[in-house]
Amino acid sequence: MKEAIPFLLRFIQSRQVLGGKVLLAAHNAKRFDAPFLIEAFRCCSFDFPHDLLFLDTLALAREVKKLYGSKAPKSLSLKELGEFYMIPLEGQPHRAMTDVNLLTSVLDNMISDLKLGPADLLQRAFKASDLNISKKS
Repeated sequence: MKEAIPFLLRFIQSRQVLGGKVLLAAHNAKRFDAPFLIEAFRCCSFDFPHDLLFLDTLALAREVKKLYGSKAPKSLSLKELGEFYMIPLEGQPHRAMTDVNLLTSVLDNMISDLKLGPADLLQRAFKASDLNISKKS
């Protein structure tokens, strides 16, 4: 993990063109992905980028469920959302690139269904500092 963090930091910095915002989207980001990344940075003695934003696509999926009501998928798993949007699964589920490709397509569909623009996504985003994570020593 310690070797991967500098690559991630360079990627984030490369996207911060002219003070732009970087938004990482993940399904269940608030309860899993963001805390995982924050802890990995801490364990490897790296400062977490204070301006990095997260978008939890699970929260968007809940909005989609309200929009579609009884026609919405019963489960809000990424796999079920992919099936709901008729997105073919390419590869094994829960593998990095398979999930990235599926999430990209699902997110695109949810953004369209919810009629969200960039400002709407930023409004739904959160920073690491917004999470209530105890700092272990």
